[in-house]
Amino acid sequence: MPLKIELKPHESIIIGESIITNDGERTRFYIEGNVPILREKFILREAEANTPSKRIYFVVQQMYLSKGSAELQKLYLEYVRDLQNAAPSLIPFIAPVTENVINNDYYAAIKNADRLIKKEQELFGETLQA
Repeated sequence: MPLKIELKPHESIIIGESIITNDGERTRFYIEGNVPILREKFILREAEANTPSKRIYFVVQQMYLSKGSAELQKLYLEYVRDLQNAAPSLIPFIAPVTENVINNDYYAAIKNADRLIKKEQELFGETLQA
């Protein structure tokens, strides 16, 4: 069964390795096949990855889009180790992300990494930059 996607005007989506941006009108299309898909609300651009949790999210996003990578997993572990040392109170929010990464469930890891970002903002505010 194909996946139905509706894009608002000027909304973007990543399909595989391509970013697709809608024009000025609402669009509906269907996707068949097994390819990573990421809607705009879940896309974090590299320049926006300016906190420890956002860097973790960005690496997880890249793992999802590339269907995993040993190099990205090493970088993920480095970021996680740094964040755990700096903010041990975030470990309960990091653990589900790591479990998803271990199980190669990168889409679920993205959703859990989003929760991690929200908790980081709640604890440290929007001004946390590292």
